[in-house]
Amino acid sequence: MTVRRHLAGVEGLEHLPLDGPFVLVSNHVSFADHFIYEALLFAARGEQSAFLTKAESFTGLRGVWFESVGAVPVDRSRPARELLDVTDRILNSGRVLVVYPEGTRNPRPPMLDFKDGGFRFADRANVPVVPAALWGAQDILPIGGKMPRAARARVVFGPPLSPDPALPRAARIRDLTERGRAAVSTLLEHATDPVAPNAADTAERISALAEAVLERGLSGVDTTHPKIRRRQADLLLRIARRADPDSVAVRSGEVRLAGLRVMDAPLPLKAFGVFQVRAGAQKVLSKDADNLMAHYVLGRWHLKMPRVLGGRSDLAVEHLARAERLGGDDSRYAMAHAEALLAAGRHDQAAAALDRVVAAPVPDQRTRLRREHAMALRDRDPSRTTA
Repeated sequence: MTVRRHLAGVEGLEHLPLDGPFVLVSNHVSFADHFIYEALLFAARGEQSAFLTKAESFTGLRGVWFESVGAVPVDRSRPARELLDVTDRILNSGRVLVVYPEGTRNPRPPMLDFKDGGFRFADRANVPVVPAALWGAQDILPIGGKMPRAARARVVFGPPLSPDPALPRAARIRDLTERGRAAVSTLLEHATDPVAPNAADTAERISALAEAVLERGLSGVDTTHPKIRRRQADLLLRIARRADPDSVAVRSGEVRLAGLRVMDAPLPLKAFGVFQVRAGAQKVLSKDADNLMAHYVLGRWHLKMPRVLGGRSDLAVEHLARAERLGGDDSRYAMAHAEALLAAGRHDQAAAALDRVVAAPVPDQRTRLRREHAMALRDRDPSRTTA
């Protein structure tokens, strides 16, 4: 809902660490800021973040609302040891802590002076600070407003900042605070700039992030449920589509996501969805004949579907051979190509493809398992292996 109704654009999502804790610092223009950052951080990381919010905001239904978005009450008049304990627990658990260093909503420039609390938390936990800025949320939910309005905000994230270990603690925190404010100020200028970024480039970067999220969900070692990873990818692709509605990278990501969802769908929906997946992949290839993911999805489609429903082993081999050529050192494409060759009865060529899987780099557990599977297939019948 937030992405569809209230997001004008996002830049710099690739700067958000996908794992591990950090402190996000931003200007603060509206209570709607919470919703916007919560949606974007969930899209990137698949978990709820924590927000420091003034204690007086936790009254009645508003307090329930704040708690639902991960807000943590802060008594600004009496900074307490309990706050340090809370922020320590948040960061030590690997979550993101969102801090608005201005200390209150400020819907008009210039930014207020930054308080150093968030930077102290980052230094204390030895985690990076990610600067961010947004503009337009003050029109979504103005100060004193009770219902969101039909307006949109732009958000820009910057590269992480780290405390300087060469400085004494007081100087280190002061330096980090100053660098943080300067970074947020620069990002805010960009967020308020009516000149749009390169839409195609932005969409492609966000689509690549969605692909990485899906791969994590398929890794076999990811502790986050695959359905959450797919929700993340869906949000990211929606954001990317908003940047460039005509992006082929977005469309190919949507086709792959649809294919993964079809695999888990009930049989009646699966029967309908598989043909949509094929049509989507074919449409992508009509616009980009060398689209890696479309060849991969279409090859997998022909490999899995019975001939009576249109599956063809020769087309599976053709598309997956192209995917392997386009995919470089990523062994999943060589593995899929090998499986298609085996299904087509071309065992000598399959053995050669399995050799390529075994020889490929092994950067993670999923690749290691794929390599072991390829070795088992290759060695099952020695007469079918290459010399």
